Amino acid sequence: MYQNVFIIGATGKVGSTLVHQIYEKGDTSRSIHVNPTRIVGLASSSSVAFSKKGIGKKEALKFLKTKNGISYNRLDELIALARTNRDHLVFVDVTALKEPMIEFHKKVISKTPFSIVTANKNPIAYADFNTFTFLTKEPDRYGYRCSVMAGADAVPFLRDLRDVRDKPTLIEGCFSGTLGYITSMLERNKRFSDILDTAWRRGYTEPDPRDDLSGFDVARKLVVLARSAGVPVGLKEVHVQPFIPRSYFKKESVGKFIRSTKGLDHHFAQEIKSAKKNGSVLRYVATMRMKGNTPCLSVRLQKVVTNSQLVALQGTLNKILVVSKIYGKENPYSVQGPGAGLDVTAQNIRRDLLYLLERRVITQ
Repeated sequence: MYQNVFIIGATGKVGSTLVHQIYEKGDTSRSIHVNPTRIVGLASSSSVAFSKKGIGKKEALKFLKTKNGISYNRLDELIALARTNRDHLVFVDVTALKEPMIEFHKKVISKTPFSIVTANKNPIAYADFNTFTFLTKEPDRYGYRCSVMAGADAVPFLRDLRDVRDKPTLIEGCFSGTLGYITSMLERNKRFSDILDTAWRRGYTEPDPRDDLSGFDVARKLVVLARSAGVPVGLKEVHVQPFIPRSYFKKESVGKFIRSTKGLDHHFAQEIKSAKKNGSVLRYVATMRMKGNTPCLSVRLQKVVTNSQLVALQGTLNKILVVSKIYGKENPYSVQGPGAGLDVTAQNIRRDLLYLLERRVITQ
């Protein structure tokens, strides 16, 4: 039996890396896997390649380069294509779509026997809590570990805590590789505007770095983590303090915006100086703290004292700390890993696919 996979967003950076890994790491080989992976569908934003018998490596790599396939207009058309294959199938969502993907995920889970693995956090962060619960209630049909921390084990751990009835009283961490890189460079006394310009040119940030600096991407991750632990929250409950003043987001072009951040160089130099004087460091921290039965969520730049486990983070590393009845304040559960990276994310998508296998056998 094959594990049939239909990758949506296949021509993007994560999607194309995933396709290469599936073929190059032996996922398609019966000599390695009892249930080998078979890519039956590849979709870009406007075209799709589909074969019930599987798309060969040569054809798949050609599609990644040319996007030359059958044109389509609506995501529903991909479900219709998948229905022509009588075997079970897993949709892999590596897009960044919001509302269209919420409806797509709902339709796949409610109207078909198919499964989903998603690295796209938007459907489970923007949807209401009831929809989140509906989508994720069957772990063997819906894998979403890669929606946070590039697939490190934060999501599975919090989901397990919910099942064993050990509700977290505190979730805290640094969930932005971009902002982690910036704070690390600030500690080396680099100018903020130069750090941002370098990060943008090297592709460390989103195409528009304001998307990182706004803090809303971190807020979405915090919502996903809190919900995974069974806390019924949404984005409206998160108090978000951007990394920089909101007035800087009004510049028209990315270039003008980055040039304008020279006005923040002195501010951040003083912040670093003040932090060092007090024996602390700057970190962009996401926090969910239970006050009685009320969850309080915030995302903001903080001066973190040197005895915090978040101090040692460097570069794009992410870390989550979880306090519960079993994991006390003195010894919180922690998960650390790269907050980004194409190879890391693609491999962890493949891990999610393993957990959706009907019959998984560990090879010798």
